[in-house]
Formats: sequence, structure tokens, C-alpha cells
Amino acid sequence: MRTFVLKAGAFKVALLFAITGISSGVLAQGAQVLAPWPSDPAAGLPVPWKAQYHPDIAAHTQFKLLRQGNQTVLQAEAEMAYGTLVHPFAKPLALTTLTWDWQVLTQPTKANLQTKAGDDAGAKLCAFIQIDEGKLGLGTRLALAAARTLSGERLPAATLCYVWGTPGEKVGQVFDNPYTDRVRNIVVRDSASGTELISENRDLQADARKAFGKELPEGPVMFTGIALGADSDNTKSKAKALFGRVQAQP
Repeated sequence: MRTFVLKAGAFKVALLFAITGISSGVLAQGAQVLAPWPSDPAAGLPVPWKAQYHPDIAAHTQFKLLRQGNQTVLQAEAEMAYGTLVHPFAKPLALTTLTWDWQVLTQPTKANLQTKAGDDAGAKLCAFIQIDEGKLGLGTRLALAAARTLSGERLPAATLCYVWGTPGEKVGQVFDNPYTDRVRNIVVRDSASGTELISENRDLQADARKAFGKELPEGPVMFTGIALGADSDNTKSKAKALFGRVQAQP
């Protein structure tokens, strides 16, 4: 889950699709925030979900819809590979909760999300946060500007990733990505194994403030997109995960 920031000027955790717009988002009652997986996997990934990759990593995480029981799930499989599946929002949204189902089938060998060599995830789900960039240090702002110029995209300045913990990490722990503090991980599971999909329900507002605190403006925290995936490029191993429903509520 290496980032592109210190390597070539953009986010690897993101490389993330252009996310634009600065006005507050208000959804019509009952509107879907995230496009759901289709009942028939043959229909393919629904718009605007889109796979994004790092230009310097040849092997890509493969995303495929499968039928499992009475539901469609997304399989993310990486063999010494990297990739994320991104759902951008047309404009920032004040989301309150994020719910999803996931299962790690294969955890990358020697994964350790606090080291560069081990920075791979059996499964991750990330939220892109709109922050007050004026509160960032000059060096960070310059690096972010360079990243956006090189990528040609409006890359997010703050990304919060929900992850499965590796040995020594505790549920609830928050820590920086080893390549950049623009990406922060929060551990929601302490074991990367399971025999079935596990359901999560997170308070996005509280988690964003816990991770980014003073960088956030007053009022509701705004979000510009969601991403999910699995990667194994740093550990030169394998990763495989399933994602069931993924829903966000305003």
C-alpha cells in the first residue's frame, strides 16, 4: 500500500481518480450514495466505480464480481500487485456512517502497515476527506501541489483507511501510512482471517476527527470519495479479499 507521494509525487493509496467540487453535497431522500454491486455479476462493475493503478507497478490487483449465496460480492486479488477500486463523488458529501461487509482470504506474507517493506493490506477500505489545506505546513502543501501536477488529478489531501491489524496492532489504533501522513490507518479487526463476511459499521465523522483532528474545518466533515482494495507489491506475496455490500449514509 505504498504511496506515490515520496516516490514520484502523488498518492499510491489513492492514485485516486480526479475528485473535484467544493460545495456542500445534499442528497435527495432515499438516494444511493454508493452504486451497489449488480445482482448479476456479468453486468460488470457499476459506474462510477473504477479501478486505479500506480504507473510504476506493472502487476495490478484484479477486481471481479462473484455470486456468493444470495448476494453479489467483489473479489480483490493481488499477486505482487497493487490497485484500488474508487468511487468518486460528484461533489463533497457530509456522510455520517459507513457500513460494509468484508473478508480477508489471503493476508500478505510479512505484512506490516507501519513499515515501508510491509505496507500491504489483505483488505482495506478508504474514505477521502476534504480538509482545510491552509492548515497544512508549507512543505506538505508544496508536495501535494507537485503530486497533483504530476498526476493531472485533484488528489485528496487526506485519506482515512480502515484496515485489518497485523501482529502488535490493536483495534482502534490510528497511525500514519509509512510513506506519508496524508494517509492514516485505523485498525478495525485484529486478525486477518475469517470463514465468512464480517459486517462493519463506522461513525465516519468521529473517525475522521480522530485521525485528522485540527486539520478539519468546523462543521460536518465532508467526504469526496470511497476506495477499496488489496495489495501485495511491497511484500512480493499475495493478497485476496471479498467485499459484500458497501453503503454510506448522509
